[in-house]
Amino acid sequence: MTFNPGDDVVIDFDGVDVSAVIMRQSNGWVMAVADIDGTHDWGNIGPRLDPRSTICVPEGRVKPAPKNH
Repeated sequence: MTFNPGDDVVIDFDGVDVSAVIMRQSNGWVMAVADIDGTHDWGNIGPRLDPRSTICVPEGRVKPAPKNH
């Protein structure tokens, strides 16, 4: 699936669905700014995560955000 900068998406990040906005897509990877849930136990990576983190994930872990009615 092709995404464009600014698209709202949901990303499977460490097994948790997080809301994000696409920054870029290239060579099978997506870079996005994600809203990280601070209440989830992220293990060792937790202390390094900002509530608005830039993350890179494979395209297969990204899906369009549901449309709000």
